[in-house]
Amino acid sequence: MLKKILIFLSVFPLLFHAPYLYSAWRGSRLDQWDWIYYILAIPALFFAARSERMEKYDYTALLLIVPSFFITMLTPWHHINFLGVAFAVGLIFGMIWLAGSWKFAYRLMPAMVILVLGTPSSSYQISLLLMCPVWMAWMIKFLIAVLCFLWILCNKRYQWHLTKQTLLFCGACLVTSLLLLHMKELYFEGKSFIPVFTNRTGEFFGRSIMPDGNTRRFFATSTVRQYRYTRNNTDVSVLAVQCGDNIHEIHPASHCLRTSMWTVDSETLHYLQNNFAVTEIDARKGSTRLLIWVWFSDDAFSTPSFLGFRRHFKAGRRYFTYQISTEIRTDIEKSRSVLMDFVKSLKHEEVQQ
Repeated sequence: MLKKILIFLSVFPLLFHAPYLYSAWRGSRLDQWDWIYYILAIPALFFAARSERMEKYDYTALLLIVPSFFITMLTPWHHINFLGVAFAVGLIFGMIWLAGSWKFAYRLMPAMVILVLGTPSSSYQISLLLMCPVWMAWMIKFLIAVLCFLWILCNKRYQWHLTKQTLLFCGACLVTSLLLLHMKELYFEGKSFIPVFTNRTGEFFGRSIMPDGNTRRFFATSTVRQYRYTRNNTDVSVLAVQCGDNIHEIHPASHCLRTSMWTVDSETLHYLQNNFAVTEIDARKGSTRLLIWVWFSDDAFSTPSFLGFRRHFKAGRRYFTYQISTEIRTDIEKSRSVLMDFVKSLKHEEVQQ
């Protein structure tokens, strides 16, 4: 009975995220179908647990339970809801492992994987990792769910077994790799840079462009402005958004490009100076190739990273996101020079630090 109580209690941190899950499934076009995986996890859990017996306690599971508990419960402080939800599922799995032994937990692991697939932003993470459109990420997630059901079936039929040492090693390698990959962009904080766009900035002449209906609907609670500047025969396009309180309206530029069938050839951090950086994206669609610079800013800091922006985001504060782009006609260095000249010519709000 105590074991069942422990597993039951481990579900509550996931319920703590229920308002966020509901908001994401309802308000985000990327995540609107992810609730299906929570439904699919129910028969998967039932079938995987059928005829399986809990064995003695396995305290190795504390290596998963302790960090999962703190990461999911501290979500209001680190503001990365994707991690909070994913580690809430990890906490449930860890408690199953603790109470029922590794052999029992392994049988239920495919059902936990299906549950993780319902985590908001998982579609974006897959599309970013594989550099594919979001519809393909949806297909990949559905394929993973199907493979999980086949995994459960094969576990029953062939008694497959994966040692916990192997899982812990693979998990540690994966987490370490992800941290190393994103640490620099996640924690970089530069000076605040909030430009003021006028009809003339330096050698560039510009005009405001009325956003189309789709753009206005997408940024329903945000203030969106678009501009186009020219210098000689060179064009620079600007998208400037003062973010509202709905975080789901703001997405990484590379993700929006991929969903619009652009191919992203590269996405890197580019330092304009020591205390200011942008995300530089090289993208192409048909015969058109663009160089795009992106950054996020508020009154106190700027960050080139969407992850860094999400880490700081709090409803009610003033945030901006900027995307400037120009066509790559000959080589990337000339386009980079055009964007650098444009940024240097911009006047910006003076913020007292």
